[in-house]
Amino acid sequence: MPRTLLELVQAACDEIGIPQPSAIIGQVDDQSRQLLALANREGKDFSALANSRGGWQALHKEYVFQTEVQSATTGNTTDGSAVITNIPSTAGITAETWSVSGTGIPREAKVVSVDSATQVTLDRACTASGTGVSITFAQFGYSLPSDFEYFVQRSYWDGNMLWELMGPITAQEKQVLRYGTVASGPRKKFYVRNNKMYLFPVPDTDGEEVAFDYYSNAWCQSSGGTAQTKWTADTDTYKLDEDCFIQGMKWRFLRAKGLDYTQEKLDYDTDCMRVLARDGGARDLSLTYNGGLKFLGTDNIPDGGYGR
Repeated sequence: MPRTLLELVQAACDEIGIPQPSAIIGQVDDQSRQLLALANREGKDFSALANSRGGWQALHKEYVFQTEVQSATTGNTTDGSAVITNIPSTAGITAETWSVSGTGIPREAKVVSVDSATQVTLDRACTASGTGVSITFAQFGYSLPSDFEYFVQRSYWDGNMLWELMGPITAQEKQVLRYGTVASGPRKKFYVRNNKMYLFPVPDTDGEEVAFDYYSNAWCQSSGGTAQTKWTADTDTYKLDEDCFIQGMKWRFLRAKGLDYTQEKLDYDTDCMRVLARDGGARDLSLTYNGGLKFLGTDNIPDGGYGR
């Protein structure tokens, strides 16, 4: 059973040789506040330790979301105006993440403001006037998970078309696709901005699945299992290696007090490398693949279903 924050800090205090605190969170004395600050620093730094190796397996997650495309509605357009009026309802539409299509509306036009329950403003002017024009709103920007730290590269997947998403594309590629002469190809692409994943082309089907793997920045959790990026209660638990946490608390405390911490830091580094080397396993060592082009593999040969 995982130890709580209080139990971990008490264990570190025992090894350092200082009195155990009876509580950490909410205490106002200098030492308790320092222990909490060191506990948060250790958790944050240790969670980042594996980044260069791909991340800790305990923080590895999958995220799946579905595209949102509303049923066709209507609106009034005016040539040269970016405003669409007389929409039956703009409920659910948000600026900068939804697009609209229809006769007289520029390709990939996005909503820059929801003016009222019946009106929106686009980022580009309409090219024709019409009353009761059939229009369709589709969401193209989707929020990343609240605990998102970074992607697992090449894990982005189009669950409906059964192939890999292309991206993240650069800002230059995005502009070419949005404003250039070639609207899109057969593959979905994406870019990331403001903690959102933006799909290109704009989805035209509701409920399509998009999936990717990522690493979480939530290295601790509440007693009820809520992911957290810092300690908030004495009953919180650690998601990563507890022994390394205690070792980290020891050398950090000694350094903060101006005491020698050479051996404690050496022990900590040794334990960290041991845990890091064993975390999540590793692929078989290849004596023939040198990192260059690999013409045959899981990228282009399926496990089954040949000839479909």
